[in-house]
Amino acid sequence: MAAGFAFFGTCVDTPRLGEVRGLEAPSLLVVSDGRISQRCMGAEALERRRQLEQEGVEVRVLEQGEVLLPGFIDGHIHFPQFCFAGCGIDMPLMHPEGFLAKYAFPTEESMGEVERAKVVYRAALEETEQSLQDTEDFIQYTQSRRTGSEAPFLVQPVVTPRFLPTCTPKLLQGLGRLADKYGCIIQSHLSESIDEVEFSATLFPGQTDAEVFHQFGLLKSPSMMGHSVQLMQGEEELLRQNGAAIAHCPLSNFFFASGALPVKQLLKRGVKVALGTDIAGGYSPSMLTAMRSAVMAAKTLQFRHVKGCAFGTESEAPSAKRAKNAEAPAGSSEDELSHFEALYLATKGGAEALDLGHLLGSFEVGCRFDALRLRSQVGPMASFPASSQADMLLKIITLGDDRNVKQVFVDGELVHSL
Repeated sequence: MAAGFAFFGTCVDTPRLGEVRGLEAPSLLVVSDGRISQRCMGAEALERRRQLEQEGVEVRVLEQGEVLLPGFIDGHIHFPQFCFAGCGIDMPLMHPEGFLAKYAFPTEESMGEVERAKVVYRAALEETEQSLQDTEDFIQYTQSRRTGSEAPFLVQPVVTPRFLPTCTPKLLQGLGRLADKYGCIIQSHLSESIDEVEFSATLFPGQTDAEVFHQFGLLKSPSMMGHSVQLMQGEEELLRQNGAAIAHCPLSNFFFASGALPVKQLLKRGVKVALGTDIAGGYSPSMLTAMRSAVMAAKTLQFRHVKGCAFGTESEAPSAKRAKNAEAPAGSSEDELSHFEALYLATKGGAEALDLGHLLGSFEVGCRFDALRLRSQVGPMASFPASSQADMLLKIITLGDDRNVKQVFVDGELVHSL
Protein backbone atom coordinates (compact mmCIF):
# COMPACT_ATOMS: atom_id res chain seq x y z
CA MET A 1 0.00 0.00 0.00
CA ALA A 2 1.57 3.27 -1.12
CA ALA A 3 2.08 5.91 1.56
CA GLY A 4 -0.06 9.03 1.14
CA PHE A 5 1.66 11.20 3.75
CA ALA A 6 3.21 10.93 7.18
CA PHE A 7 3.32 12.86 10.45
CA PHE A 8 6.47 13.13 12.55
CA GLY A 9 6.66 14.50 16.09
CA THR A 10 4.69 14.20 19.32
CA CYS A 11 1.89 11.83 18.28
CA VAL A 12 0.08 10.75 21.45
CA ASP A 13 -2.67 8.24 22.10
CA THR A 14 -4.08 6.29 25.05
CA PRO A 15 -4.53 2.67 23.93
CA ARG A 16 -5.68 1.65 27.41
CA LEU A 17 -6.92 3.47 30.49
CA GLY A 18 -3.87 4.69 32.38
CA GLU A 19 -1.45 4.25 29.46
CA VAL A 20 -0.19 7.27 27.51
CA ARG A 21 1.93 6.56 24.46
CA GLY A 22 4.10 8.95 22.46
CA LEU A 23 5.27 11.51 25.04
CA GLU A 24 8.78 10.21 25.61
CA ALA A 25 10.08 10.17 22.04
CA PRO A 26 9.01 11.40 18.60
CA SER A 27 6.73 9.14 16.58
CA LEU A 28 6.12 8.71 12.89
CA LEU A 29 2.68 7.82 11.52
CA VAL A 30 2.29 6.78 7.89
CA VAL A 31 -1.18 7.29 6.40
CA SER A 32 -2.31 5.33 3.34
CA ASP A 33 -5.83 5.47 1.89
CA GLY A 34 -7.15 7.06 5.08
CA ARG A 35 -5.69 4.42 7.39
CA ILE A 36 -2.58 4.29 9.55
CA SER A 37 -0.31 1.85 7.75
CA GLN A 38 2.79 2.21 9.92
CA ARG A 39 3.81 3.58 13.30
CA CYS A 40 7.34 3.80 14.66
CA MET A 41 8.98 5.63 17.53
CA GLY A 42 12.36 6.95 18.60
CA ALA A 43 15.39 6.11 16.43
CA GLU A 44 13.28 3.95 14.14
CA ALA A 45 10.95 6.92 13.50
CA LEU A 46 13.93 9.14 12.56
CA GLU A 47 15.28 6.56 10.13
CA ARG A 48 11.88 5.92 8.56
CA ARG A 49 11.37 9.67 8.15
CA ARG A 50 14.60 9.92 6.14
CA GLN A 51 13.55 6.98 3.96
CA LEU A 52 10.13 8.46 3.20
CA GLU A 53 11.57 11.85 2.33
CA GLN A 54 14.03 10.17 -0.04
CA GLU A 55 11.10 8.36 -1.65
CA GLY A 56 9.29 11.66 -2.16
CA VAL A 57 6.56 11.03 0.42
CA GLU A 58 5.33 14.16 2.20
CA VAL A 59 6.36 14.11 5.85
CA ARG A 60 4.52 16.72 7.91
CA VAL A 61 6.66 17.67 10.88
CA LEU A 62 4.94 18.85 14.04
CA GLU A 63 6.39 22.09 15.33
CA GLN A 64 7.66 22.74 18.83
CA GLY A 65 4.64 22.98 21.15
CA GLU A 66 2.38 20.91 18.87
CA VAL A 67 0.83 17.51 19.49
CA LEU A 68 -1.21 15.11 17.36
CA LEU A 69 -4.09 13.31 19.10
CA PRO A 70 -6.75 10.86 17.89
CA GLY A 71 -10.02 12.56 17.00
CA PHE A 72 -12.38 13.16 19.90
CA ILE A 73 -15.60 11.14 20.07
CA ASP A 74 -18.58 12.95 21.61
CA GLY A 75 -20.74 10.15 22.98
CA HIS A 76 -23.87 12.19 23.72
CA ILE A 77 -25.00 15.41 22.05
CA HIS A 78 -28.30 17.05 21.07
CA PHE A 79 -27.53 18.93 17.89
CA PRO A 80 -30.86 20.87 17.74
CA GLN A 81 -30.11 22.29 21.19
CA PHE A 82 -27.00 24.25 20.20
CA CYS A 83 -29.01 27.45 19.87
CA PHE A 84 -29.88 27.61 23.58
CA ALA A 85 -26.65 26.25 25.04
CA GLY A 86 -26.07 27.97 28.37
CA CYS A 87 -29.77 28.55 29.06
CA GLY A 88 -32.05 26.84 31.54
CA ILE A 89 -29.38 24.93 33.42
CA ASP A 90 -30.68 26.34 36.71
CA MET A 91 -34.04 24.62 36.13
CA PRO A 92 -35.17 21.10 37.06
CA LEU A 93 -35.12 18.62 34.18
CA MET A 94 -38.66 17.19 34.26
CA HIS A 95 -40.74 20.02 35.79
CA PRO A 96 -43.62 21.40 33.64
CA GLU A 97 -41.71 24.70 33.57
CA GLY A 98 -38.30 23.03 33.55
CA PHE A 99 -35.42 22.61 31.09
CA LEU A 100 -37.07 20.10 28.77
CA ALA A 101 -40.45 21.82 28.63
CA LYS A 102 -39.19 25.38 28.25
CA TYR A 103 -36.12 24.91 26.05
CA ALA A 104 -35.44 21.44 24.68
CA PHE A 105 -38.79 20.33 23.31
CA PRO A 106 -39.91 23.67 21.78
CA THR A 107 -36.54 24.23 20.12
CA GLU A 108 -36.42 20.75 18.64
CA GLU A 109 -39.93 21.24 17.32
CA SER A 110 -38.85 24.39 15.46
CA MET A 111 -35.72 22.93 13.86
CA GLY A 112 -34.77 23.63 10.27
CA GLU A 113 -37.04 25.08 7.64
CA VAL A 114 -40.50 25.93 8.86
CA GLU A 115 -42.30 23.84 6.28
CA ARG A 116 -39.97 20.90 6.78
CA ALA A 117 -40.41 21.13 10.54
CA LYS A 118 -44.18 21.04 10.08
CA VAL A 119 -43.91 17.84 8.07
CA VAL A 120 -41.51 16.21 10.51
CA TYR A 121 -43.42 17.02 13.65
CA ARG A 122 -46.88 16.36 12.21
CA ALA A 123 -45.55 12.87 11.53
CA ALA A 124 -44.46 12.62 15.16
CA LEU A 125 -48.12 12.94 16.17
CA GLU A 126 -49.23 9.99 14.00
CA GLU A 127 -49.89 6.49 15.23
CA THR A 128 -47.03 4.31 16.45
CA GLU A 129 -47.15 2.16 13.30
CA GLN A 130 -46.56 5.15 11.07
CA SER A 131 -43.80 6.42 13.34
CA LEU A 132 -42.01 3.08 13.09
CA GLN A 133 -42.48 3.04 9.32
CA ASP A 134 -40.97 6.51 9.06
CA THR A 135 -38.05 5.34 11.19
CA GLU A 136 -37.46 2.35 8.93
CA ASP A 137 -37.66 4.55 5.83
CA PHE A 138 -35.04 6.86 7.34
CA ILE A 139 -32.74 3.94 8.18
CA GLN A 140 -33.00 2.58 4.64
CA TYR A 141 -32.46 6.01 3.11
CA THR A 142 -29.36 6.67 5.18
CA GLN A 143 -27.81 3.25 4.70
CA SER A 144 -28.38 3.39 0.93
CA ARG A 145 -26.21 6.50 0.73
CA ARG A 146 -23.17 5.16 2.51
CA THR A 147 -19.83 5.72 0.85
CA GLY A 148 -17.20 3.01 0.96
CA SER A 149 -17.67 -0.67 1.55
CA GLU A 150 -16.68 -1.07 5.19
CA ALA A 151 -17.14 0.49 8.61
CA PRO A 152 -16.84 2.97 10.15
CA PHE A 153 -19.24 4.79 7.87
CA LEU A 154 -19.14 8.55 8.26
CA VAL A 155 -22.93 8.82 8.58
CA GLN A 156 -25.05 6.13 10.20
CA PRO A 157 -28.67 5.96 11.32
CA VAL A 158 -29.00 5.62 15.09
CA VAL A 159 -32.16 4.25 16.67
CA THR A 160 -33.09 6.75 19.38
CA PRO A 161 -35.93 6.18 21.83
CA ARG A 162 -35.52 9.61 23.43
CA PHE A 163 -36.07 8.38 26.97
CA LEU A 164 -38.67 6.24 28.69
CA PRO A 165 -41.06 9.09 29.64
CA THR A 166 -41.73 9.73 25.92
CA CYS A 167 -42.00 6.09 24.78
CA THR A 168 -44.78 3.50 24.85
CA PRO A 169 -44.09 -0.24 25.13
CA LYS A 170 -45.30 -0.70 21.57
CA LEU A 171 -42.89 1.92 20.27
CA LEU A 172 -39.97 0.46 22.23
CA GLN A 173 -40.71 -3.02 20.91
CA GLY A 174 -40.80 -1.77 17.32
CA LEU A 175 -37.57 0.21 17.69
CA GLY A 176 -35.82 -2.82 19.16
CA ARG A 177 -36.82 -4.89 16.15
CA LEU A 178 -35.62 -2.23 13.71
CA ALA A 179 -32.28 -1.90 15.48
CA ASP A 180 -31.80 -5.65 15.26
CA LYS A 181 -32.94 -5.91 11.64
CA TYR A 182 -30.61 -3.22 10.32
CA GLY A 183 -27.73 -3.54 12.79
CA CYS A 184 -28.12 0.01 14.05
CA ILE A 185 -26.39 1.70 16.94
CA ILE A 186 -28.85 2.54 19.73
CA GLN A 187 -28.78 5.60 21.96
CA SER A 188 -30.98 6.93 24.74
CA HIS A 189 -30.95 8.26 28.30
CA LEU A 190 -30.86 5.85 31.22
CA SER A 191 -31.39 6.53 34.93
CA GLU A 192 -30.36 10.15 34.39
CA SER A 193 -31.88 12.02 37.30
CA ILE A 194 -33.99 11.46 40.40
CA ASP A 195 -37.13 12.94 38.84
CA GLU A 196 -36.68 10.97 35.59
CA VAL A 197 -36.23 7.67 37.45
CA GLU A 198 -39.27 8.34 39.64
CA PHE A 199 -41.44 9.28 36.64
CA SER A 200 -40.33 6.27 34.59
CA ALA A 201 -41.21 4.01 37.52
CA THR A 202 -44.84 5.16 37.25
CA LEU A 203 -44.88 4.22 33.55
CA PHE A 204 -43.17 0.86 33.95
CA PRO A 205 -43.97 -0.26 37.53
CA GLY A 206 -41.57 -2.73 39.07
CA GLN A 207 -38.90 -2.26 36.39
CA THR A 208 -35.74 -0.19 36.23
CA ASP A 209 -34.81 1.82 33.14
CA ALA A 210 -32.25 -0.80 32.14
CA GLU A 211 -34.73 -3.65 32.56
CA VAL A 212 -37.22 -1.91 30.25
CA PHE A 213 -34.63 -1.25 27.55
CA HIS A 214 -33.35 -4.82 27.89
CA GLN A 215 -36.87 -6.24 27.61
CA PHE A 216 -37.33 -4.61 24.22
CA GLY A 217 -33.89 -5.42 22.78
CA LEU A 218 -32.56 -1.90 23.17
CA LEU A 219 -29.78 -2.64 25.65
CA LYS A 220 -27.03 -4.35 23.70
CA SER A 221 -23.81 -3.72 21.86
CA PRO A 222 -23.42 -1.18 20.41
CA SER A 223 -25.72 1.02 22.44
CA MET A 224 -24.87 4.28 24.22
CA MET A 225 -26.89 5.19 27.28
CA GLY A 226 -26.54 8.77 28.45
CA HIS A 227 -25.81 9.67 32.08
CA SER A 228 -26.69 6.55 34.16
CA VAL A 229 -25.85 8.44 37.35
CA GLN A 230 -28.84 7.06 39.26
CA LEU A 231 -28.35 3.37 38.45
CA MET A 232 -30.55 1.11 40.53
CA GLN A 233 -29.69 -2.34 41.83
CA GLY A 234 -28.99 -4.71 38.93
CA GLU A 235 -28.70 -2.08 36.20
CA GLU A 236 -24.92 -2.07 36.10
CA GLU A 237 -24.90 -5.84 35.64
CA LEU A 238 -27.37 -5.60 32.75
CA LEU A 239 -25.18 -3.02 31.04
CA ARG A 240 -22.09 -5.19 31.45
CA GLN A 241 -23.75 -8.44 30.37
CA ASN A 242 -25.20 -6.88 27.24
CA GLY A 243 -22.12 -4.87 26.23
CA ALA A 244 -24.04 -1.58 26.48
CA ALA A 245 -22.04 1.57 27.17
CA ILE A 246 -22.57 4.64 29.32
CA ALA A 247 -22.09 8.11 27.85
CA HIS A 248 -20.63 10.04 30.78
CA CYS A 249 -21.83 13.66 30.65
CA PRO A 250 -20.18 15.24 33.70
CA LEU A 251 -21.03 18.87 33.03
CA SER A 252 -24.77 18.38 32.59
CA ASN A 253 -24.78 15.85 35.45
CA PHE A 254 -23.76 18.67 37.79
CA PHE A 255 -26.95 20.54 36.89
CA PHE A 256 -29.55 17.81 36.34
CA ALA A 257 -28.43 14.42 37.62
CA SER A 258 -27.78 15.27 41.27
CA GLY A 259 -24.69 13.11 41.31
CA ALA A 260 -21.42 12.07 39.73
CA LEU A 261 -20.70 8.85 37.88
CA PRO A 262 -18.06 6.54 39.47
CA VAL A 263 -16.26 6.13 36.16
CA LYS A 264 -13.12 4.37 37.35
CA GLN A 265 -15.09 1.82 39.34
CA LEU A 266 -17.41 1.07 36.42
CA LEU A 267 -14.51 0.62 34.01
CA LYS A 268 -12.73 -1.62 36.46
CA ARG A 269 -15.84 -3.80 36.69
CA GLY A 270 -16.11 -4.12 32.92
CA VAL A 271 -18.69 -1.47 31.94
CA LYS A 272 -17.79 0.54 28.85
CA VAL A 273 -17.77 4.32 29.37
CA ALA A 274 -17.51 7.10 26.78
CA LEU A 275 -17.48 10.88 27.29
CA GLY A 276 -20.13 13.32 26.10
CA THR A 277 -20.80 17.07 26.08
CA ASP A 278 -24.61 16.67 26.23
CA ILE A 279 -25.33 19.98 24.56
CA ALA A 280 -27.34 21.77 25.80
CA GLY A 281 -27.75 20.19 29.22
CA GLY A 282 -24.01 20.72 29.25
CA TYR A 283 -23.38 24.29 28.15
CA SER A 284 -20.05 23.75 26.37
CA PRO A 285 -19.60 21.97 23.02
CA SER A 286 -15.89 21.44 23.75
CA MET A 287 -14.63 17.95 24.50
CA LEU A 288 -11.72 19.60 26.30
CA THR A 289 -14.26 21.09 28.70
CA ALA A 290 -15.89 17.67 29.03
CA MET A 291 -12.51 16.18 29.98
CA ARG A 292 -11.93 18.84 32.61
CA SER A 293 -15.45 18.33 33.97
CA ALA A 294 -14.91 14.57 34.16
CA VAL A 295 -11.83 15.08 36.33
CA MET A 296 -13.70 17.45 38.66
CA ALA A 297 -16.73 15.15 38.86
CA ALA A 298 -14.48 12.30 39.96
CA LYS A 299 -13.05 14.53 42.67
CA THR A 300 -16.52 15.11 44.14
CA LEU A 301 -16.88 11.38 44.78
CA GLN A 302 -14.27 11.76 47.50
CA PHE A 303 -15.97 14.68 49.26
CA ARG A 304 -16.89 14.09 52.89
CA HIS A 305 -17.13 16.12 56.07
CA VAL A 306 -14.81 15.73 59.01
CA LYS A 307 -16.45 14.80 62.27
CA GLY A 308 -17.82 17.94 63.89
CA CYS A 309 -17.82 20.03 60.70
CA ALA A 310 -20.39 22.84 60.86
CA PHE A 311 -21.45 22.30 57.24
CA GLY A 312 -22.77 18.79 57.60
CA THR A 313 -22.60 15.49 59.41
CA GLU A 314 -19.86 12.94 59.02
CA SER A 315 -20.84 10.43 56.35
CA GLU A 316 -19.45 8.10 53.74
CA ALA A 317 -18.43 9.52 50.38
CA PRO A 318 -21.25 10.14 47.87
CA SER A 319 -20.22 7.14 45.75
CA ALA A 320 -20.47 4.64 48.60
CA LYS A 321 -23.95 3.29 47.98
CA ARG A 322 -23.20 2.81 44.28
CA ALA A 323 -19.91 1.09 44.93
CA LYS A 324 -20.68 -1.78 47.25
CA ASN A 325 -19.10 -4.25 44.82
CA ALA A 326 -15.97 -2.18 44.21
CA GLU A 327 -12.66 -3.74 45.19
CA ALA A 328 -11.46 -0.45 46.65
CA PRO A 329 -13.34 1.50 49.34
CA ALA A 330 -15.86 3.99 47.99
CA GLY A 331 -14.55 7.51 47.89
CA SER A 332 -10.94 6.32 47.83
CA SER A 333 -8.24 7.31 45.37
CA GLU A 334 -9.70 4.62 43.10
CA ASP A 335 -12.39 7.16 42.19
CA GLU A 336 -9.84 9.73 41.07
CA LEU A 337 -9.60 10.36 37.33
CA SER A 338 -6.54 12.00 35.80
CA HIS A 339 -6.67 14.33 32.81
CA PHE A 340 -4.88 11.74 30.69
CA GLU A 341 -7.48 9.16 31.73
CA ALA A 342 -10.16 11.64 30.67
CA LEU A 343 -8.36 11.82 27.31
CA TYR A 344 -8.81 8.06 27.05
CA LEU A 345 -12.57 8.46 27.59
CA ALA A 346 -12.69 11.10 24.83
CA THR A 347 -10.85 8.90 22.33
CA LYS A 348 -10.35 5.15 22.73
CA GLY A 349 -13.06 4.86 25.38
CA GLY A 350 -15.63 6.34 23.00
CA ALA A 351 -14.50 4.06 20.19
CA GLU A 352 -14.74 0.97 22.41
CA ALA A 353 -18.21 2.04 23.51
CA LEU A 354 -19.29 1.96 19.85
CA ASP A 355 -17.51 -1.35 19.17
CA LEU A 356 -15.13 0.54 16.90
CA GLY A 357 -11.99 0.35 19.01
CA HIS A 358 -10.18 -1.51 16.23
CA LEU A 359 -10.85 1.34 13.80
CA LEU A 360 -11.03 4.58 15.79
CA GLY A 361 -9.73 6.25 18.94
CA SER A 362 -6.01 5.46 18.72
CA PHE A 363 -3.01 5.47 16.39
CA GLU A 364 -2.80 1.70 16.09
CA VAL A 365 -1.86 0.37 12.65
CA GLY A 366 -5.09 -0.31 10.74
CA CYS A 367 -7.08 2.47 12.43
CA ARG A 368 -8.68 5.24 10.42
CA PHE A 369 -6.69 8.44 10.55
CA ASP A 370 -9.04 10.67 12.54
CA ALA A 371 -6.79 13.19 14.26
CA LEU A 372 -6.42 16.62 15.83
CA ARG A 373 -3.30 18.73 15.40
CA LEU A 374 -3.19 20.92 18.49
CA ARG A 375 -0.87 23.79 19.32
CA SER A 376 0.07 25.17 22.71
CA GLN A 377 1.50 28.51 21.55
CA VAL A 378 -1.80 30.42 21.76
CA GLY A 379 -4.14 31.54 24.51
CA PRO A 380 -3.17 31.42 28.20
CA MET A 381 -0.27 29.06 27.47
CA ALA A 382 1.58 31.27 24.99
CA SER A 383 3.70 33.17 27.50
CA PHE A 384 4.50 30.17 29.69
CA PRO A 385 5.70 27.21 27.60
CA ALA A 386 5.74 23.80 29.26
CA SER A 387 9.00 22.20 30.32
CA SER A 388 8.07 18.73 29.04
CA GLN A 389 5.83 17.13 26.44
CA ALA A 390 3.62 15.73 29.19
CA ASP A 391 3.16 19.18 30.70
CA MET A 392 2.46 20.62 27.26
CA LEU A 393 -0.35 18.13 26.70
CA LEU A 394 -1.68 18.73 30.19
CA LYS A 395 -1.76 22.48 29.57
CA ILE A 396 -3.71 21.95 26.35
CA ILE A 397 -6.26 19.74 28.11
CA THR A 398 -6.67 22.05 31.11
CA LEU A 399 -6.43 25.45 29.38
CA GLY A 400 -7.16 24.79 25.72
CA ASP A 401 -10.05 25.83 23.51
CA ASP A 402 -10.80 26.13 19.78
CA ARG A 403 -7.82 28.46 19.30
CA ASN A 404 -5.53 25.53 20.00
CA VAL A 405 -6.99 23.38 17.20
CA LYS A 406 -4.74 23.86 14.19
CA GLN A 407 -5.99 21.03 11.98
CA VAL A 408 -8.66 18.34 12.00
CA PHE A 409 -8.48 15.14 9.95
CA VAL A 410 -11.34 12.70 9.32
CA ASP A 411 -10.65 9.44 7.52
CA GLY A 412 -7.32 10.84 6.33
CA GLU A 413 -8.86 13.99 4.86
CA LEU A 414 -8.11 17.48 6.15
CA VAL A 415 -11.49 18.99 7.10
CA HIS A 416 -10.41 22.02 9.14
CA SER A 417 -7.29 24.16 9.16
CA LEU A 418 -6.33 27.48 10.72
